[in-house]
Amino acid sequence: MGKVRKIKRHQKFDYNRDRKKKRRKAKQVPSIQCDEIKKAWDVKKSVKKNLEDMGIAADSNKILKLPRSKPLKMGTLDVEMEVDLQKTPVKKFVMDDLEERAKIPGKKKMSMSDEDAGFCTYMLDKYGDNYKAMARDERNYYQETPKQIQRKINRFKSIPEMYKIYAEARQGESSMDS
Repeated sequence: MGKVRKIKRHQKFDYNRDRKKKRRKAKQVPSIQCDEIKKAWDVKKSVKKNLEDMGIAADSNKILKLPRSKPLKMGTLDVEMEVDLQKTPVKKFVMDDLEERAKIPGKKKMSMSDEDAGFCTYMLDKYGDNYKAMARDERNYYQETPKQIQRKINRFKSIPEMYKIYAEARQGESSMDS
């Protein structure tokens, strides 16, 4: 009979790996991008204890005790979720700061690739609002339908930075022709 393939072979020392350096790096404080958490971080405590003091869950599965997906016996599905909310965090200001930060609405930045913007300007210059003619144009490489082209041009018009440049260039050309 043949040998089992996964026999522990003789381990060779890896000269390219510095174990002391690796251990030191593992012991370092993790890099934290969030300013609120960074301010309240205590280097002497573990990650789990730090997050617990701030009122943040290190493992959400342990905080929210969900019922089993399959009941133990038939008809015992009425198990309620248990949430331990009695612990008040030591550093409550972190949670308050994070909640305030979450309430601030983010700016929706709309953008379009230069290739698509060039396509839209070309089509608007040549055909105006005739989307069927745009769909038949030889520059319509991706064979977009008139409706798809219309959506793309409407998106181009809804981006103020790009459409403003296009509109000003067209205004300048029309005033030079007169």
